[in-house]
Amino acid sequence: MSVNLGDMAFSEYRRVLKRAEDARLKGAFSDAAAAYRQCAELYRQYAASSTDPSIRKQRLKQSEIFLQKSRQYGSSSVSHQSVHHQEARKEAAGPADRDDYEADVLNLRQHTNIKWKDIGGLEETKNSIKAAYGMALAQKPKGVQINSWRNILLFGPPGTGKTLLAAATAGSLEADFFNVKVSNLVSKYFGETSKLISALYSVAHQRSPSVIYMDEFESLTPPRDSGDSGAERRIVSTFLSELDGLATKEDESFILTMGATNFPWLLDSAMLSRFQRRIYVPLPDEAARKSILEIHLTRRGHKTTQDINEWVKATRGFAGREIEQLCQTAIASMTQRANPGLLDLVDQGRKALSKYEIKIEPLTENDMKSALDQIHPITTADMLRQYDDWNHQSEHQM
Repeated sequence: MSVNLGDMAFSEYRRVLKRAEDARLKGAFSDAAAAYRQCAELYRQYAASSTDPSIRKQRLKQSEIFLQKSRQYGSSSVSHQSVHHQEARKEAAGPADRDDYEADVLNLRQHTNIKWKDIGGLEETKNSIKAAYGMALAQKPKGVQINSWRNILLFGPPGTGKTLLAAATAGSLEADFFNVKVSNLVSKYFGETSKLISALYSVAHQRSPSVIYMDEFESLTPPRDSGDSGAERRIVSTFLSELDGLATKEDESFILTMGATNFPWLLDSAMLSRFQRRIYVPLPDEAARKSILEIHLTRRGHKTTQDINEWVKATRGFAGREIEQLCQTAIASMTQRANPGLLDLVDQGRKALSKYEIKIEPLTENDMKSALDQIHPITTADMLRQYDDWNHQSEHQM
């Protein structure tokens, strides 16, 4: 198994950073200076692990910040009182608490190898996302200000590929991918969710570039007139602050926040206004369905007795996830037919199974029909009209 030296350096950096902050709070400034110097070296190693020059540059800047801290706390003129005033806001949260929250955040981090080619269709949607982060990362002409999009809202029917789009964005950027299901975040950490959100963005800045994907986003932002509690208001306020970039307005690190929802009309209006780009992820059209079917059948070595276009026609109204489930169900039907003795081998044990090679046959019309009997699209015509109406209304409000 290969070892990721960058991740090792980052993990050690977090341990040393805690030691540095503990020493600082105790007034042991020489120990803090030494630990911050070690942080700088570890962050240089973390920077070297990236193959992207822009990512290395951002991380080296962070390394320089730690060197500056090392010089600050190594200076003989530093006083406990001046440091106390400079760091009062950070100390209010408590360093141990921050470390615990950041450890929880790291559990949300996922590695993704998904690229744009792995997503069938949705070309217009993919191009919109590419344009958003392309403008954010490209160098601007001197003396010219060009606003870039850092917050993108993906909305549309369930199963249309919103999570895949976010993963492909992170994969193409060589970025850290934080996959957050908001309903779990709120229910598990209720009362502490705002602190966890702050920790999420803190870690994302440290590991820049980062993509934060917030699924079921409407769970985080109930309408303001719904009698929400003080805790819910704090959650919304914290997120508004992070999306505005208030806490890190001088930070050049790149964080792309991608919210996703199947119910955009439930979103808090203040939160909705923070998303500079709102992208409708629709049901796949004919060309997209063909591309999705090829990904899950042709590219995986399966053939069909029918023309693939018959499968395309049969999946009208299906979401991408439903097409994937249809393919899996059809393949299961075929393998059971082609391997009638497989269940007997299961009864004989693992050794007998390990010697057997599964037989495959072309997928037939009956395999498709059997799958269609079990997998049905859940998006209705009324739901599609509601998405179209909201999309039209949203475009006029921006």
